[in-house]
Amino acid sequence: MKRIKNYSSLLLLTLLSTSAFALQCPDKSNTPYCPSSGSTLLDETYPTQAFVISNQPMLASKEARAVTQKFVSKVISNYDYKNVPQIILPMTKKSDYDELVANIKNSLVQKKIPADEVEKIIGQITMGPAQSYTWQQDWFESFVDLKTGSPVVRQIESYYVRVPAGSGEVLASSGNKCSITNGETIKSAYSDNPYASMADIRKNENSFGSGEMGGNIEGAPGGFCLAGDNQGKSFTKQFCGDEKNVITLQTSWLSVGHVDELFKIMPTHYNDGRPKECEFSLMAASPKKALSLMSTPGTGNIPFYDIDDKNPEIDLKATKQMRSKYTYAGNSHICTYMQSVMSKRPNLQSQPTAVKSVFLKLFFSDAVAQDNQTTNYTYQQLLDNCENNIDQVSNYEMQEVMKQDKDFMDLQIAIDQSIEADKASIKEKILSRLPQCAKYYNEIDVPDLFYGAKVITNADGKLELKKPGTVDSFLPNPTNSVLMNKTLTFSDSGNKLFNNYMTEELSKRKMKADFISTWDYAHIGHGNIHCSSHSIPYCKPQRPSR
Repeated sequence: MKRIKNYSSLLLLTLLSTSAFALQCPDKSNTPYCPSSGSTLLDETYPTQAFVISNQPMLASKEARAVTQKFVSKVISNYDYKNVPQIILPMTKKSDYDELVANIKNSLVQKKIPADEVEKIIGQITMGPAQSYTWQQDWFESFVDLKTGSPVVRQIESYYVRVPAGSGEVLASSGNKCSITNGETIKSAYSDNPYASMADIRKNENSFGSGEMGGNIEGAPGGFCLAGDNQGKSFTKQFCGDEKNVITLQTSWLSVGHVDELFKIMPTHYNDGRPKECEFSLMAASPKKALSLMSTPGTGNIPFYDIDDKNPEIDLKATKQMRSKYTYAGNSHICTYMQSVMSKRPNLQSQPTAVKSVFLKLFFSDAVAQDNQTTNYTYQQLLDNCENNIDQVSNYEMQEVMKQDKDFMDLQIAIDQSIEADKASIKEKILSRLPQCAKYYNEIDVPDLFYGAKVITNADGKLELKKPGTVDSFLPNPTNSVLMNKTLTFSDSGNKLFNNYMTEELSKRKMKADFISTWDYAHIGHGNIHCSSHSIPYCKPQRPSR
């Protein structure tokens, strides 16, 4: 992980802007009231004052380097080029910042945005003078001052090994004109004993794994905080107040172990007269939904990896090569996964017809398929063939292959069971404080597949997930998304069937879906678009009691 260097000199830098217009601060008069529970954490139904966006991709491919500019452009367009929130870019080099701003300005001019509006938009983009870093979600969290409703940035002590103390001051200074302040550090609750057992850690209410990161700190309606089971209670109490405000979820079976990989609160706009506080949906990752969509006749014929040649943002050749070649930290993409399934079942002739067809089509040429001579190919040749044929495999064919992989299917079942239990817990807690929302309470099962570990079969014969675990999302994860006004921007899953489903579900809720390809920008490092950014919300102070 990168670390910020020469920090003292960075503090002396002034904020940089190419615009003649001053930063525009938000109008808080029509903002929802701050939580009354005592929690200082806001959920996604509150408006965003500023976006913090990473300029450091996990892999520096051409496509990944372009993501930051695309991200900024989508923020601007999804706010209809009006009342654009502040966009803070923590960057090492001013030259990188100047280049990005110049490109954004040029694109706005080409869209024929009026000159004065262009300057106002550019005035909202500021540079945070700090070393570029990928995971803007994790090293700090944004809360609010309940007396003013203004954002408070608080660094996480345990993350100092990656981003050192004092970095929050740089970030806050980038938005201090609009009352973003730097608050107290959130103290670590990690066990002092590096050899402590899981049982002792939980008994002593200490964090473990990656529990103390911003991606594991999410708000929920009713003044609740969503936190993983790998986060110590003394850690959570520093921002969520009363323990009754905390909804603890099972996340430690993930390699990252963060709530934002599994759950997300999103605003809705049904316009059906429901109370304002009930305008939300809970998004939850769902292997069951993914496999159901994949097995549906008709739509299941859509390629599992659909390279959209109508999308001008995607470099087709680079994307295809990227998806078929890159692996990271033991996690594999579709080709290496398929090869592993084939290696478990080497006799192609004994496979179900659909599965045999997929293997022959994916790994071998037509000539080989005719004479069945498959033994002369090296491992690398198989992967190279897969690269050329990956977009020929449909969702239906893929799930037929996955059904042959018992370890994979057991993992999906165990994950579904865990997530369904957590969904029930979230619903119960939220409705205990917002009973008026009972008939409006709404969930979206988000298609997502996982891999990376075998499950445990306990003494009762039930499937259990290993904790801490090594499980990752198979495709870029839709729940790990970013709200931009009335648009939810997802990391492009590469699966049009899944993308279309999310677009339709959001449309029902009077929301729009947008997509950015982030495979090597973030997904390859066990995160996605939400992890590589940070939204800073605000609220209106509660009326003083009489």
